[in-house]
Amino acid sequence: MAAPAAEVTEAPTWRRYPVLLAGLAVLLLISAALVWVWRRRRGRRVTAAALATSGGPDGGRGTIYPRPAAPSRARRRRTPPVWLLVGAAVVALAAVVGTAGWTATRQVSEIDTQKQPTSGAWMGTGVTGPVGVPLRESAFEFTVYRMSCGAPGTAGTTDGGGAAPANGRRCQATVGVRNVTGDHQPWHSQLQRAYLPGGRWVSTDEPATRAANLGRDIFADPMAAGTRMVLPLVFTVDGRDPPQQLELRSGVFSAGVRVHMP
Repeated sequence: MAAPAAEVTEAPTWRRYPVLLAGLAVLLLISAALVWVWRRRRGRRVTAAALATSGGPDGGRGTIYPRPAAPSRARRRRTPPVWLLVGAAVVALAAVVGTAGWTATRQVSEIDTQKQPTSGAWMGTGVTGPVGVPLRESAFEFTVYRMSCGAPGTAGTTDGGGAAPANGRRCQATVGVRNVTGDHQPWHSQLQRAYLPGGRWVSTDEPATRAANLGRDIFADPMAAGTRMVLPLVFTVDGRDPPQQLELRSGVFSAGVRVHMP
């Protein structure tokens, strides 16, 4: 039975639009400041030109008697005051920030905190299934065939693994991985996780996994397009309870798949 393909979605809108709107508001403030500076300099130039110009019949030569000034009626363009422009820009900025904050708050409030971490990923939709069923995410199709765990306290450095807890043990999962894209796809050991009771999880034990694969580092090279591998993944866990779920994913922003252990 084939699982439905995961749908690849872009980042939520509220992650991008507040940044663009905030930038627009900053541009409005800068524009208002430039208009204010331009008006101030223009007023100074007009005043200086008026003082330097003489409209008398003597061609600008002074007289011994004071001559009453004949002020001319200057025509001024009706423009909105600077305080009105700055106030409008501030109001626009406040509206943008408020809208962005309200949108982000609504998005966060709609997140179900009881869901597993994969449901909050950026690309695709998390797929969950049992052992033996192919589950597809954005780039890989995973099939977990089986998992076996050793006795508690048997996880030591002699079997190729790293430092293990005193009561730890190795759990080895046989996993099929197929690249369903048309490009080479890398994957990383730290993104493959085994979930223990209580929500705790551990990543792949790289040295133990390399030893189980006869010394080959399966994460060193990207998987070619359309290729498929069946390989062991080793997890070092503590306690007596085996992992309840495996979480497998191709990339950091992939929703990944979750496999329930029997």
